[in-house]
Amino acid sequence: MSSPAFLPFNAPPVPEVRHDRRLVRRYLLQSALRFNAGSLLFLSLAIALMPLWLNFGTAAPGELGARKLNPYMIGGVVLAVMAWFALMSSGIARSFLARLVEEGKPLCAESMASSVTRRIDAPFNPYTTFDLCTESLSGLALGTALGYAGPPAFFHDPFKGRIVLGRWRPLALGRHVEVRVSSDLGPSCHVELRCRPGLAWFAIQRGESLRAAEMVSVQLRQHLTRHASALDAARRERELERTSLQARLSALQAQVEPHFLFNTLANLKYLIRTNQQAAQDMLDHLVGYLQNALPDMRSVSSTLGREMDLVSDYLAVMRIRMGERLRFSVDVDEQLRRLPFPPAMLISLVENAVKHGLERASRPGLIAISAKGERKAEGELLSVYVVDDGVGLTEQAGQGTGLANIVERLLLLYGREASLVVEPGDGQGVRAVLTVPVAGKQA
Repeated sequence: MSSPAFLPFNAPPVPEVRHDRRLVRRYLLQSALRFNAGSLLFLSLAIALMPLWLNFGTAAPGELGARKLNPYMIGGVVLAVMAWFALMSSGIARSFLARLVEEGKPLCAESMASSVTRRIDAPFNPYTTFDLCTESLSGLALGTALGYAGPPAFFHDPFKGRIVLGRWRPLALGRHVEVRVSSDLGPSCHVELRCRPGLAWFAIQRGESLRAAEMVSVQLRQHLTRHASALDAARRERELERTSLQARLSALQAQVEPHFLFNTLANLKYLIRTNQQAAQDMLDHLVGYLQNALPDMRSVSSTLGREMDLVSDYLAVMRIRMGERLRFSVDVDEQLRRLPFPPAMLISLVENAVKHGLERASRPGLIAISAKGERKAEGELLSVYVVDDGVGLTEQAGQGTGLANIVERLLLLYGREASLVVEPGDGQGVRAVLTVPVAGKQA
């Protein structure tokens, strides 16, 4: 026999638990009435069947007629049984009160109730909440925690948002827990949980309904909280990835600076002294170029029309610098100009065509820019063509931050849905095709 555990001398005093006297009287009376009501049901059934047992068979010759029940005897037996049941129920109830005192818990209305309800707010829509509740309540762990021999007997109706679990079937006869998910459409909903006693209503309530309701509600709250935390973590991770992507795009776009700016200003300074009309034309195109180029350096979204205007101003400036050696054409349908298009990519292709194609050639050259929309199985695509008849592909073409920059930015913005193809042109020069998706993820 183990010796009782003593508290250390400096331990704080344990507060004495006192039950509310009104609740105690109510609980004792309720326990006696419930216990006797259930017992009287079986006793009434036995008394109703007793005449059949007494009249079973025929009377032997010489015996008196059928045996009859003595009502006084029956009444005495019933009173004795009720008194015995009352004493038994009082003993069971008082033992439960003593256990609560040992646990340091006062008697409350829910611990003596046969039906306990709980409400849980879920941050998901009703369909997701019902699936999560079904997943959480149908496992072996909950059945073991509730004291079952295995997984709980389980019933669920997704059309009514109703889940019922208990120890055995039929569920309505035993103590069971009913969970209902509200059908209000929206980003969130609530779960109503009710522990029902079944035939255990006639038994003495010793907190079984309260424990079952608390255990199931804790299980649901933990499962919903874990799922919500996982979604929040995934949402934060996507937000961090988006922020990182934005920073990488801004860094990449910052590299796409107008390399010809210093040469153009030097050329403009010379033209002011020699040809003022050409200087005025160059200045007008330079201002138009900067008006379209500077917003691109601060954003990750543009339109095809704005990029075409940027390219047109750039080529107009370069035509003044290069003279007859440069000719260009821009052919874009007006409906396509309103479509979204990633900034500072088309100008890089045109700069490559001028720098590596026409400036190296000893003859006049042409740059043709066009766009075409097409629909494929993966969705609507927008393709922009930059074709020149310069010296063609060389080892120096595309080095630096040009084509590699475009490919990396396309991968960040669209994944595998976009592409850049640079190939030899028909006969001479280079043909570059930049393809981006129109529907879905935009620039």
